[in-house]
Amino acid sequence: RIAFALPHAGQVKLEIFNVLGQRVALVVNEYREAGVYTEEWNSRDEAGRSVASGVYLYRLSTGEFTSTRKMILMK
Repeated sequence: RIAFALPHAGQVKLEIFNVLGQRVALVVNEYREAGVYTEEWNSRDEAGRSVASGVYLYRLSTGEFTSTRKMILMK
């Protein structure tokens, strides 16, 4: 689960990357109102295949803000 808060309404993009920098999944790409959100990644890639346990990065982008964090997927 990935939790985040938006102080202002705007376009939000939440992407998952592997350690090689390749995009694995696009979790959110839509307009959101200001507020607190929690998104759950189903541990599948964009083709619907299950991904391996390991280290992944997620990037949260809005019009004025970008943050990249590390996470560990354990199955």
